[in-house]
Amino acid sequence: MKETSKKVKIIGTETYINKNTGEIQEMQVVNIEDRDFNFHKVWISHIINSLDLIGNKKVKLAFWIIDHLNKENQLIMTYRQISEQSGISLETVRVTINTLIESDFLIRINQGAYQVNPDIIFKGTRNGRMNVLYQYTTAKIQ
Repeated sequence: MKETSKKVKIIGTETYINKNTGEIQEMQVVNIEDRDFNFHKVWISHIINSLDLIGNKKVKLAFWIIDHLNKENQLIMTYRQISEQSGISLETVRVTINTLIESDFLIRINQGAYQVNPDIIFKGTRNGRMNVLYQYTTAKIQ
């Protein structure tokens, strides 16, 4: 799997004055930049809107869950609350959440509390994600 890689980009030469000797020197300037490749940038709100139009109730529920997560990547609701607030049947909620648990999209923290895998989606800082990832991994082991 390819990730962000460092690329070297030669800019050319520039003239510098050596501050110790006052001598003028031509120097080759190299700029090292992080370049992104092999990924897709996703604007989640646009994807949600588009898939909401074409997707089935299970897809709609998955995106509804993503849209209602707290800062710890958690959804604190019972099946019944999810069904009432999302407008999706209780049976579809039950089947979909169980499928999402089996696919490691989310875990059940306890009855009425779920956490989405931060390796799949997370909104926040890198440190925030690392903390949530630790919580998720720890909860998954128990």
